[in-house]
Amino acid sequence: MAMCALVSARVRDQALFNPSWDLLELTEVQSEVFYDAAVNACTDMEVKQTQNLNSLRACALLALAAIQYGRIREMQAYLGRYHTRVAMDGLHDESNWPQGIGIVETEERRRLFWSMYTLEIYASIIWNGITHVRERQANVAYTTELDDELFDDRGYNKQALSSVDIAPSPSARQGEIGSSSWLCGWNFTTDLYRVLEHVITNFRDGKRHRCNFITKMFDDRTTVLASSVSDSVMQLYGNLPQCFKEVSEVTCNPAGDRYSFQAANITATVQLLRMMLFASGGRSIEERCKIASEVVDAFTRIPVAYLRAISSPLLHHLAGIGAILGSIFEEPISEMAYEQVRVVLLALAQLLENLDHGIHSAISAQRLRNLVEQIDSYMKNQRDQQNAFPAHTGSQSNLSGTGQAEAADFGSDIPSNIPWQLATEFFEEWPWSFDFVQPVESWTSASMPINISP
Repeated sequence: MAMCALVSARVRDQALFNPSWDLLELTEVQSEVFYDAAVNACTDMEVKQTQNLNSLRACALLALAAIQYGRIREMQAYLGRYHTRVAMDGLHDESNWPQGIGIVETEERRRLFWSMYTLEIYASIIWNGITHVRERQANVAYTTELDDELFDDRGYNKQALSSVDIAPSPSARQGEIGSSSWLCGWNFTTDLYRVLEHVITNFRDGKRHRCNFITKMFDDRTTVLASSVSDSVMQLYGNLPQCFKEVSEVTCNPAGDRYSFQAANITATVQLLRMMLFASGGRSIEERCKIASEVVDAFTRIPVAYLRAISSPLLHHLAGIGAILGSIFEEPISEMAYEQVRVVLLALAQLLENLDHGIHSAISAQRLRNLVEQIDSYMKNQRDQQNAFPAHTGSQSNLSGTGQAEAADFGSDIPSNIPWQLATEFFEEWPWSFDFVQPVESWTSASMPINISP
């Protein structure tokens, strides 16, 4: 029921890209019907204390469905239920798992654990929450990089297994990332989330001062530069097999499309990492525009079908770009700098229009364009005012002191604050609430597709 709830919600939001599937049939029953049935079943299992692996998986799927609905408190509730069960049953350590559960359930448990780990890091970033899972405290291997048809409870396909490393520790990955299965890319995305966990710990500005005495006590090693981390991540990305760096057009052949979906997932996660690292310190307007432009450009190169399949989590990711750009208008800005911001805003609006589907991205796109028009009009008025009263002429004395300053500032390229009233209107109309998207200094960005098996 939880799986049906998530799938139905995604289909309703037009994340379906295979024309052979019947959209009307798949949406005949409302997603919330499945969701409520799953919630009731989970509640009954809690009362009867009959929870098992499937109840854990239900919590994971209900959390994802809640994201799709925009019910963030419910998402947190099901994440909490999941973490409680992990603590009670020890899912984080394979030595606690029941004996004789078989190969299939072992692989399922591994996929569940690392899927929920990525969801935990994702939620912590977007909603500026506490991270409940630490990768260094986990003793769970990555899922074996073999497609499902190549193993069962009788064993793994010996021929396929010859090039696969199934070491018992997630940190035991050796050598280059393979391409024998789409799961190679899936595991690499998990690698990126493990880096993200440490980025959250080491680079969230404004909070480290609370624990300076502790970091000094344990030999603070957090002085590594964000730029060096970014360089290392980009080197890892550059060494990936090409199938995980290029997103081909949708073929409706699951075997091939899974590779492209992983490539899209990896691209989005790499961009999330870059934005997190970028936010670790103060940046100029030019730098903020550059990173925002590069992130928008990276998404633009991904076929729209895959972006729609990512669905609502993608809008949370794009909200991170909104936070970068929106913060610019809280400080003095020159007309030249505004032109740079304007280009990125319009590129972001175009991307949102391309995504237009059930998550209402076109509405956000139009609001962005309206905001650009408002600021364009204000900038034009300032230029006209300055042209009417050029500097060093007696006619300029007719202007008030404030009017002179504004005309001079915007006529030249001296930064100036956008008037308070216009800035207020701007943020009221901003497509992403700044209560939802935390300031860049503490940083939440978002978004990112969760690393759940397709």
